[in-house]
Amino acid sequence: MSETENIILKTAKKEFLERGFSGTSMRRIAALSGVTTGALYGYFASKEEIFDSLVKDSYDAVMTRYRNAHEEFASLPYHEQVNGMGTITANCVEWCIGYIYDHFDEFRLILMCSDGTRYSGIIDEMMKIEEESTDQFISLMKEHGRSFPDVDPLLEHMITSGYFTSFFEIVRHQIPREEAFNYIHNLQAFYKAGWEKLFEMRL
Repeated sequence: MSETENIILKTAKKEFLERGFSGTSMRRIAALSGVTTGALYGYFASKEEIFDSLVKDSYDAVMTRYRNAHEEFASLPYHEQVNGMGTITANCVEWCIGYIYDHFDEFRLILMCSDGTRYSGIIDEMMKIEEESTDQFISLMKEHGRSFPDVDPLLEHMITSGYFTSFFEIVRHQIPREEAFNYIHNLQAFYKAGWEKLFEMRL
């Protein structure tokens, strides 16, 4: 990557963080980068392409790790899912927190500045994976004779939404890294207890 491209991306990141994707213009990025608007388009075809260059790798890394963790869990035999359901999730969450803090500005962009881009739906995408995984787990338990009360789909959606919205508050509030781990551990304990109460059983 050329020095000019680095300058453009550094400038664009600052602008996106201050103004959001929708409030940032190619003309302003060009002016603050010291290039003409025409020259800027020679490096990046659109504002979307600049935003992609800043966040795509980080977004894909977390989403891939999260999706793979659920697929790994779903591939386990029944008894391993029952006995170790928290382990894979906990390891995934630990990794995600560490990765987010290693790429903190990128996740500030994704969570706070991405309206108008495909990245603004990160919480919805993670919720969909979580809800599908939960439904699969419940179905598997029922197949093996475990008693589960029916959970209203809207309630399940509300619980999942609350978890992920709360999870990413560590980024929105720029919580220090070590404190973030404590917050998330407490958050997980709270939601685990809630699910257990809802299911009226110990998983």
